[in-house]
Amino acid sequence: MMKMQFKIGGMHCSACAASIERSVRKLEGVENVYVNFAASMLSLDADPEKVSADKIVQTVKSAGFTAAEISDEPDAPQPEEKNSGELFRFLTALIFSVLLFYTAMRDMLHLPGPELVPWLNGWLQVVFLLPVLWAGSRFYTSGFRSLLRLSPNMDSLVAVCTSAAAVYSLFLLLGGEYRHLYFDSAGMIVTLVMLGKLLEARSRSHASEAIRELMNLTPATAHLVDADDVETDVPASSLKPGDIVRVRPGERVPADGVLTEGETAIDESMLTGESIPVVKTGGSPVTGGSVNGNGSFLCRIERTGKDTAVARIIALVREAQGSRPPVARLADIVSGFFVWLVLAVALTTFCIWFFAVGQTFSMSLSFALSVLVIACPCALGLATPIALIAGIGRGASLGILIKNGTALETACKVRVVAFDKTGTVTEGRPEVLRVEASAGVEKNALLALAAAAEKGSNHPLAAAVVRRADEYQLTLPAVSEIREFPGLGLSCRIDGKEILLGNETWMTRNGVAVSAPEAGTLVYVAEEKQLLGCLLIHDPVKTSSAEAIGHLRGLGIRTLMLTGDSLSAAEQVAGQVKLDDCRAGLLPADKAAVIREMQSQGKKVAMVGDGINDAPALACADVGISISSGTDAAMESAGIVLMRHDLRAVPSAIALSRATMRIIRENLFWAFCYNIICIPLAAGVFYPWLGWKLSPVAGACAMAFSSVSVVLNALRLRRFEP
Repeated sequence: MMKMQFKIGGMHCSACAASIERSVRKLEGVENVYVNFAASMLSLDADPEKVSADKIVQTVKSAGFTAAEISDEPDAPQPEEKNSGELFRFLTALIFSVLLFYTAMRDMLHLPGPELVPWLNGWLQVVFLLPVLWAGSRFYTSGFRSLLRLSPNMDSLVAVCTSAAAVYSLFLLLGGEYRHLYFDSAGMIVTLVMLGKLLEARSRSHASEAIRELMNLTPATAHLVDADDVETDVPASSLKPGDIVRVRPGERVPADGVLTEGETAIDESMLTGESIPVVKTGGSPVTGGSVNGNGSFLCRIERTGKDTAVARIIALVREAQGSRPPVARLADIVSGFFVWLVLAVALTTFCIWFFAVGQTFSMSLSFALSVLVIACPCALGLATPIALIAGIGRGASLGILIKNGTALETACKVRVVAFDKTGTVTEGRPEVLRVEASAGVEKNALLALAAAAEKGSNHPLAAAVVRRADEYQLTLPAVSEIREFPGLGLSCRIDGKEILLGNETWMTRNGVAVSAPEAGTLVYVAEEKQLLGCLLIHDPVKTSSAEAIGHLRGLGIRTLMLTGDSLSAAEQVAGQVKLDDCRAGLLPADKAAVIREMQSQGKKVAMVGDGINDAPALACADVGISISSGTDAAMESAGIVLMRHDLRAVPSAIALSRATMRIIRENLFWAFCYNIICIPLAAGVFYPWLGWKLSPVAGACAMAFSSVSVVLNALRLRRFEP
């Protein structure tokens, strides 16, 4: 299955989204279909052998909407919904609806102007109404088309309401009745709904600014340096791996690469959320989109296009914003039949007032029209996805990549956070403090043996051993038959002899007797089951770790550490950062088992890690949180990825999740309460006792306000600060 996303045009409410979902879901080879109304995005998993992108586009078109596939390439033009004529249409509707209102209400409100005979006044209203109906023509084309397909949407309610008002008024006018006309109501309803849609669309666009900002990070041009050291300005999109480019002070890096000449400090805040520039020297990786400081440098391009970090982040954020969190299911179910319910309520309202109560046709129609326009499925449809878009977007700007809506929703329920030690709580750049060799074994020979075995490993402890051997300029022997055992160590052959290297558990498992010379992280080396010595390794604790643990405690969250290291080393680190608990000597499966143990107690658990040995625990946890510098396996298993090494991002991610879910609950509460209270009010339920009556125009105002208020409430997340 392949993940595909499409930009959808022509949607006006959640009922439109539901209609598209039903149509696309019928296609063979399509799974997990979700239309995000707020983002105007269709997300799905497709089997490319059974269904093509063109087929999906055609299916959406047949349902009455437009679709264009979203490219993974950051430089590719992205499809946008066409709104160029909407402002002009709205202004047209506004001008003529004002003239219409003045003509209809001049006598009643004693407004200045020429006295018109009743029949001329009535037909003048018709003349002013026609441009308004033209401006709002999409309500009628979309609304009646959806109604004929038996999948009515918000446009259907507006179309039925205003058409009924206009046709009834025209009938009265032709019959010689010039009072109680609803032409002005029809015009004002169309205008107010158009205004609400414009404000809603403008506000919704702000929620997706995170992606637009990321897409604007990559510069348009790059300074390509050839073999003769001649610089040529070329489009950044034309760069390929292996190219050498010059980055001048203040410029953005055009693509991911490695600094080959020069020294500088680079601002990576747009990618990581970290405001402090990072010093880069020869061999340092540089990320496309980051801003160069005062130094000029040469960079060898390593990754371009959709393979760059910026492109992967954009794809991740876009996919997350298009996901469906569990909390959205209720609103989606209600939105699916909401319009049908409103149509039924409006018809019932008219029948009760006209036939049962004996009210006039005009009064009964007014109640029914008010029901049609005040009902707002848009608020229900926007309540969850607009907050999701804003929350995930804000997370991206803070260097917190939330991969899906489920992870965001679950994070707010977390009550226990488990941490890996090496590279997570600690810096992940350990150093060999001392080499302890057994009798008759040279320390340099022991170090060379260990470095040779660790050469191919990506574990931070392995890197420390190799670095120390490089510092001593030791010659490393040839190694064969390397087998790595995550959480334990490795085995290999050097000069035909079996070499074992790893922790105490690994040695004991292989029948090698060991003893710890002192507390700390120890890597043992054995040859043919005989202990040759050990390496004492120190990995300093991150300066932010203690503060992060304190913030989590302030959120009411229990913390513990899960590590494969010795108990003494674990307790030392746990004491420094004031963790609530620690478990040592754990294999990858053991870490996952501890997670499941806590889950069996009814607790929601988050796991923070960065290595291959953390992948099972990350996958097992309710929320996996990976450090971006970690392995691909760890990042793939995680639901949240931290773009910077600062552990304070962990409580920030949880606080962001809680803030987003609070906004979603507020939006859903408002949307449900609005419809539960306003629909009976519009239907005249309170009129016999309290005299409360809502006009269709007031209903249109309330409906527009309802949608916009939900969006504006969600946009508060853009100002979230951890």
